[in-house]
Amino acid sequence: MLYVSKRMLCRPQDSERMCANTFLILDLVIVCSVFGHIVCRQADNNTGISPSYRPERNFDNVKEEPPSRPNSHFTSDGYNQPYFGNNTERNVTVQLGKTAYLNCKINQLGDRTVSWVRQRDLHILTVGSYTYTSDQRFKSLHLEGTTNWTLKIQYTQKQDAGIYECQISTEPKLSLNYTLNVVVAKAVIIEGEKLYIQSGSTINLTCVINNNTSPPIFVFWYHNGKMINYETTKGIEVVTDKGPTTVSKLRIENAKLSNSGNYSCSPSYAYSANITVHVLDGDKPAAMHHGRHTSQGTVITYNIVLLLTTWILAHTLCLETNFERSGTWNQPS
Repeated sequence: MLYVSKRMLCRPQDSERMCANTFLILDLVIVCSVFGHIVCRQADNNTGISPSYRPERNFDNVKEEPPSRPNSHFTSDGYNQPYFGNNTERNVTVQLGKTAYLNCKINQLGDRTVSWVRQRDLHILTVGSYTYTSDQRFKSLHLEGTTNWTLKIQYTQKQDAGIYECQISTEPKLSLNYTLNVVVAKAVIIEGEKLYIQSGSTINLTCVINNNTSPPIFVFWYHNGKMINYETTKGIEVVTDKGPTTVSKLRIENAKLSNSGNYSCSPSYAYSANITVHVLDGDKPAAMHHGRHTSQGTVITYNIVLLLTTWILAHTLCLETNFERSGTWNQPS
């Protein structure tokens, strides 16, 4: 058969000598191919390298695996194993009343689903893009084609603080914990709870807002429940300096008796502070200009009452002593 195949390589016009040379060349090619294959296999056996082994490439000391080699997130059943991204913030702090976002990044999710669970009561909040709680403040945000699954909590409350789990529906389940901190910002009026001031003077109130994760959107001042920020025609001025610690100042010139009453400083997303202002007539004692001082007349009255009480107790004691000795009520001499 080999001879017949060789004969097909020769043309009718070729001489016998030319055909013999062609056959010799073909035989040499076959012999070299077989011999080279044997030598290569022998070299692999001597070095311990498997014929199917492909060395790893190294570029600038960065190890790179061959593309066909399965990575650590590839399971034996032929499916990619989901895994969490490590570039998300898992300790989130939000100010009371603001919106909180917990971002969970998942790679190679495939056909699995993502759920958010509140660890405090093991309540399932969302599954996929659907909300499974009657509290509509909780929502799941996901944009098709992205790896981010975000739990959105609107109008945060104190009880929202705690641990939340981002779960993947694998077997066994994969989960990652997120901690939510809810801080309460408070306003404080540094003049105290009460302020006494003479009519015609200037009222100066200073409100400081602490523990705010971001500056308040607004700071409103109220007088007896009515906002007064923009009543500039009545000599009222409000200046607010926003920052890590926000300071708002209320100034009322030429105070009148009608300016007396309750004043409150109300920032956005923070507890308000209150103070009672008393505007006094000009004939009032100067010592009453501030609620921390006590007038001199009050001190004198207190001393007189104390002396009278002491004298009455001493007189009664003498009467009781005379009665025990003589059996009759006799006034002491």
